[in-house]
Amino acid sequence: MNSSKDAMTVANLTQAITLLLRDEIGIVRVTGEISGFTTAASGHRYFTLKDESAQIDCVMWASRTLSFRPKSGMQVVIQGRLTVYAPRGKYQIDCDRMTAAGQGDLYLAFAALKEALAEQGYFDPDRKRGIPAFPLKIGVVTSPTGAVIQDILSTLNRRSPHCEIYLCPATVQGENAPEEIASAIKALQNTDADVLIVGRGGGSIEDLWAFNTLPVAEAIYNSQIPIISAVGHETDFTIADFVADLRAATPTAAAELVSQYDRDTLWQQIITWENLLNRSAQLAIQNYDQRLNTITNSYALQNFSDRLHDRAQQLDEAEREMQKSLVRHLHQSKTKLDGITAHLRSLHPLSPLQRGFALLRSGDRILSNDDSLTEFDKVEIVRRAEIAHVKIEKVIDKVYDRTE
Repeated sequence: MNSSKDAMTVANLTQAITLLLRDEIGIVRVTGEISGFTTAASGHRYFTLKDESAQIDCVMWASRTLSFRPKSGMQVVIQGRLTVYAPRGKYQIDCDRMTAAGQGDLYLAFAALKEALAEQGYFDPDRKRGIPAFPLKIGVVTSPTGAVIQDILSTLNRRSPHCEIYLCPATVQGENAPEEIASAIKALQNTDADVLIVGRGGGSIEDLWAFNTLPVAEAIYNSQIPIISAVGHETDFTIADFVADLRAATPTAAAELVSQYDRDTLWQQIITWENLLNRSAQLAIQNYDQRLNTITNSYALQNFSDRLHDRAQQLDEAEREMQKSLVRHLHQSKTKLDGITAHLRSLHPLSPLQRGFALLRSGDRILSNDDSLTEFDKVEIVRRAEIAHVKIEKVIDKVYDRTE
């Protein structure tokens, strides 16, 4: 068994592997899709190059120039040397050059969905709604664990502790994430939330992919409540950002947007409104008081007693005139009624008896001029106060009524 004196140190082994990779493999040209591209404060770029079945870490120092801005999802060809990052014992490609070689599948899918939804009006500025200035109830769709929900809650609790939070948890990464996010948005439609925040923290394009799917885009598009999209970092753009009514650079920024008026600002606003209301009420009272004084001092109200007496006198005069008119009409009506009564009485069959005439009656029948009399007929002569029973002795024609 070899002693420890014969064993290599980790540093020596790493150096040997580095020499082996550099000398045996040398410069490589590799094509693949960029994932997790980041630029450090120093300007050095770090990313992963991958294809369907493998991936490899890459680094491109700030001193190496680029003719384009790489981003996750792009298909590129890189050229460089294989090296070993000794502190972590992992190999990587030290890139000298990078050229665009088309765009990755995820980026193409993103571009295709974005174009389709744009044609359907999902991104139209006209359908964007304003975010309420003073929301009191805020719905949040994100993972119930992790820093994002804590950042949102701490920001809202600090700036707007009066707001009520409706947290509808959802998986924000993975195969089930799109449906869970869409379901959470739909569930919050049954609440009285004033605005919704839908988001998650930063990550690679694969990590954020749920927010580039049709179910999430449709749920945001069909939401009756304004939605703020807060996905990833400031440089990350997703389909959800384009569909939402407002995009926030980060989840914390979204919480700050809905609480842009903190408790002190709201209190000052309430005081301002109170002062405006008081001034408005005082002005209204002054106006009504002025109108009341004008009415009180008016000639009509000042001489109200005299005007009342005048009206009373006019009323008495009207009453007297009405009584006279009534008496006059009654008298005229009585005169007319008497005339009609006299006329009706003159038309009564017995009326001529009052003037000395008499009528002839045979039994119950009154004899008319057309009835002829014959000798020995028994008739009754009816006068005003007596009835005479007589027998006809002789009937002769009246000479003075003859027509010959």
